Amino acid sequence: MERILIEGIGGIGGVIAARLVRAEYQPVLVTHNDEITAAINTHGLRVTTPRDVMVVPTRAYTSIEEVASLGPFDAAFLMMKATSLLDAARETKPLLQPETGFFVTFQNGIVQDALVELVGAGRVLSAIVGWGGTMQGAGIYQQTSEGTFHIGELDGGTSERLDLLKVALSNVCPVVVTRNIRGALWTKLAINCTITTLGALTGATLGEMLKEKRVRRAFLAIYSEVVNTAWAQGIKLEKVAANPKLLYLKPNAGRLTRYLKDKLVCQVGKRYGQLKSSSLQSLERGRPTEIDFLNGYVVHKAEEAGLKVPLNTTLVRLIKELESQKRQIGPDNLAELLAVMR
Repeated sequence: MERILIEGIGGIGGVIAARLVRAEYQPVLVTHNDEITAAINTHGLRVTTPRDVMVVPTRAYTSIEEVASLGPFDAAFLMMKATSLLDAARETKPLLQPETGFFVTFQNGIVQDALVELVGAGRVLSAIVGWGGTMQGAGIYQQTSEGTFHIGELDGGTSERLDLLKVALSNVCPVVVTRNIRGALWTKLAINCTITTLGALTGATLGEMLKEKRVRRAFLAIYSEVVNTAWAQGIKLEKVAANPKLLYLKPNAGRLTRYLKDKLVCQVGKRYGQLKSSSLQSLERGRPTEIDFLNGYVVHKAEEAGLKVPLNTTLVRLIKELESQKRQIGPDNLAELLAVMR
């Protein structure tokens, strides 16, 4: 895998690009943003991580048209928001190796179903990012927590391209190859439907949110709705950062169980306290969130299975109202969610 195209040099993409450039992979970077392109071309990728501080000189481009002559590419890493993924894939597909070129998805939500419909199942691999990253300014990035990648073929198989992807991404952080990537995707979805969406709703970092017991209660209830939906779809959840059942709360759980689960959520808040919701960052920039691929995806799959997921349904409505500026970001938005819980 010599020719890699990375599209979307945001909080996660910037860190990955810097590590790959330092490992002499020479990826081609497409930002889709003139300001970010100019900053990278002038100052390089400026990255702060829990381990080090890097300034990595490299070249970036703004559009796919600018890099058409640099292909064909072996792989395209799609690092943009889920809302832009399909348009990007349509533009990029002609630039891939005709028979062997493939896409790698890194999004928070589940985008694989829609992408497979567009390009075919044989052209898609999935990567799950188990660490946080933000773009503090054009071309300036911070990795906010440590973690791993989980990667896999959608059909659960093994392949040479999967091995090559593991080698490349190992330059960024440890990589786990799984035969159950769909189960891992649902596990990550359960976390994102809580952390990402509650962060957008309240405007708080994860650590700030989870100091409040009422938010921790909502966290557990939202997470449990997602898990119930996955099970109803016949999905076997895969361990990503921890056992996915640890944060699952049965409806008839007793007082001691609820107390212990609450303490676990407290630990999540302490460990990942600096994490700022990517959906919150989108709202602050006046852009749509990935809600349709997060809680919206859960609502859709729950309806297919005949389940009710009132908290996830409410979250979709509230985030849509934030996107249309019918309400403002802030902790007061929790009132409607907590009313549904009661």
